[in-house]
Amino acid sequence: MTATKVSAPRATAIPWRVLPPLASTALIMVGAGVLGSLLPLRFSAMGYSPGVIGLLATAEALGFLVGCLYAHKIIAPVGLERAYATFAGMKAVAILGLHFAGGVATIAPLRFLIGLNAAGLAIVVESWLNALAPNEQRGRVLTMYVLTYGLFFGIGQLLGQNLNVLGPELLFIAGIATTLALVPMVAIDVRAPVLPHAVKLEILKAFRTSPVSVLACLLNGLILTAFTTVGPLFSERIGFDQRHIVLLMACTSLGGLFLQWPIGYLSDKVDRRYTLIGLGSGVLTVATVLVIANGRTPFLVFALMFAIFGGLAESLYAVGVAHANDRAVVSDYVALSSTLLFVWALGAAIGPTTGTFAIQLTTPRAFFVYVIALTLSFTLFTIWRLYRRKIGKAAQEREEFLAYPQTSPEIYGWLPYHREPAPPPATDGETSPGSADPAPVPPT
Repeated sequence: MTATKVSAPRATAIPWRVLPPLASTALIMVGAGVLGSLLPLRFSAMGYSPGVIGLLATAEALGFLVGCLYAHKIIAPVGLERAYATFAGMKAVAILGLHFAGGVATIAPLRFLIGLNAAGLAIVVESWLNALAPNEQRGRVLTMYVLTYGLFFGIGQLLGQNLNVLGPELLFIAGIATTLALVPMVAIDVRAPVLPHAVKLEILKAFRTSPVSVLACLLNGLILTAFTTVGPLFSERIGFDQRHIVLLMACTSLGGLFLQWPIGYLSDKVDRRYTLIGLGSGVLTVATVLVIANGRTPFLVFALMFAIFGGLAESLYAVGVAHANDRAVVSDYVALSSTLLFVWALGAAIGPTTGTFAIQLTTPRAFFVYVIALTLSFTLFTIWRLYRRKIGKAAQEREEFLAYPQTSPEIYGWLPYHREPAPPPATDGETSPGSADPAPVPPT
């Protein structure tokens, strides 16, 4: 689909207008990165089995899912500023509360709260960015947001190389960073953005539009989100120390960040289903290598494989969303993309539990056997769909690839061609026919 042309009164100096919410996002992601690699190691050192650790990660993923669905009910009565303070404060309290939690019964609700408030924070930040960015520069702002989101998550991971996983330091750093995220938000040039509303989910319609896209987003949640929990445990059982484990997980995150753009560029040139088949084949190859690898395999090989795995698996989501939008009408973009986000979130809730039970019941390498089984099924299905429909060439008109982070449904209201065009103006008291050009979307 082609983007709807929009006009804006003038080009605003983007870096200064959006700097406060981006700085806030950077601090939030530093805290999330510190916890990302070290919480599985912390719980392992506390004596919890991989299956229990996976269930705790599932609690956080479910909190995120609930937050995306219902955070707007908290935001609407009090406004974005107070809601942001609430979400940041509650997330910081939940993080610090992990220091005092004495068992699964207390850790699980705290992780649920962490996920719920993380979704609320993302919704507020993305609502502000939507209001602060002029229409013609939204794509650039989105790129800045994705880079901030991924880079500072990786920086947070690297900060954990020498922290004691059983000590309070990692929780203190994450809690302090989350609390400091409040400071930049008070510097926002207030413009009263439109408050978020309830998300419309249309899973069956999304599946009818593009079953391949639905399965690509589900697969991303099932394997890559699971790997954020399983990866540290796998690396620990292979024999790596904490410093090397943190470096490996940072490679996964940064690979997922930087490989999306070249893969997305390629997907703009060919039928995106060919790209998805290539991504599936690449994940299969990397997973096979990691099944064979052992403690004698050089660290650099693991680092390369983790980075490629992160890049290929992360791209499944972005290319899947782009392929679905290629097949949809403009008025369905937001609902469709939001539905795919929730499909991903469902996979993210299931993946950590299934992945960790796989390594608990058999061997650490069993996770990658699980990855091979899921990815092979997806790849064969995509090949079948490609040949069944007998469409081998790329779409003539479609949206340009964009690297979306899996944060909140608000992100899909950013760009002009993700908005339903306004009806054409009336002439002489009559409504113009549907063939008229749609009116440009006014800047927000």
